[in-house]
Amino acid sequence: MLSVLEVKKRLPKEFVERLYENYTPLTVDKILSGMSGERNTTLRVNTLKSNVQAVMNDLKENNIKFDRVQWYGDALVLKNASEKQVQKLELYESGSIYLQSLSSMVPPLVLGPKANEKILDLTAAPGSKTTQMAAMMKKMDIF
Repeated sequence: MLSVLEVKKRLPKEFVERLYENYTPLTVDKILSGMSGERNTTLRVNTLKSNVQAVMNDLKENNIKFDRVQWYGDALVLKNASEKQVQKLELYESGSIYLQSLSSMVPPLVLGPKANEKILDLTAAPGSKTTQMAAMMKKMDIF
């Protein structure tokens, strides 16, 4: 893990200055510290193709340790597998899981899309939030 000072050196000077303009030094140090650490791989179960229990069973069979996410039952945090390792799994290749950051899972949960609603996702690239909303709406065709 990098120190806060090392992270500051690697980031554009203007970016770091802007952080200090908008936040207290303690908050900036927390932000930079968070940027320096390694992150666990996180994923969302594609409930259009599988379910959480089946995915957890498959991960256990592949000796992949995970934690459930308390605030979102379809999300898992992997403890001992990288994204590259996950991409080799049948679960990934079949579309049963989607590699997605936890922070990216929040907006669809806040929006709370319902079946038969029409949503225009203007931030769709690469589409993780769009596919999450499609699963929440139980919608197979998103275009």
